[in-house]
Amino acid sequence: MELSKRQQQIVDAAIRIIADNGIQSLTTKRLAAEIGVTEPALYRHFKNKQEILQTIISYFKITMMPVLQKLRSSQPEAECIVTFVKEHFQLLESKPYLAKIIFAEPIFQNDAILKNSILTMMTESQTVLHDIIQNAAQNGKIRLDISAVNLTRLIVGSMRLLVTQWSMSGMMFNLNSEGSHLADDIYKMIRL
Repeated sequence: MELSKRQQQIVDAAIRIIADNGIQSLTTKRLAAEIGVTEPALYRHFKNKQEILQTIISYFKITMMPVLQKLRSSQPEAECIVTFVKEHFQLLESKPYLAKIIFAEPIFQNDAILKNSILTMMTESQTVLHDIIQNAAQNGKIRLDISAVNLTRLIVGSMRLLVTQWSMSGMMFNLNSEGSHLADDIYKMIRL
């Protein structure tokens, strides 16, 4: 998905509005005012607000793609799991507004298309981690007494909790640093 300069500006402004004030505050009128154009000008770039929201989800997915592709091509070692966690936090801290809304998925609950897009994105990310965990366990690199499914849930759940705390605190702590500590503790938990 290649966005024009104006489309990227619209998406960035929509992300900021949602992150600061909630999804209910995202109107085409407000969005147009935020970037200094008329409402009809927005419709030259996106059909409707729904398409803008779908593009936000796609943008996040594309942003995460290099991390996931790198991990898919890695050896199934415990260190890959740590890398998965650390690189997610590095990326999330570099895009705080995007992280704030993507990890607040209840804002997408009332729209089936958006909800399914978020669910698909979450499932794809978790599948990559699950496969790494499963392969590392089969190769004797990590503990076998915790199932890959539940270990994936524990890791992703702790990541989500940390992002939620960071977001709710007004981003008052260094997410990358705290995420790195979390990744190191996860490594201690899973290694043999």
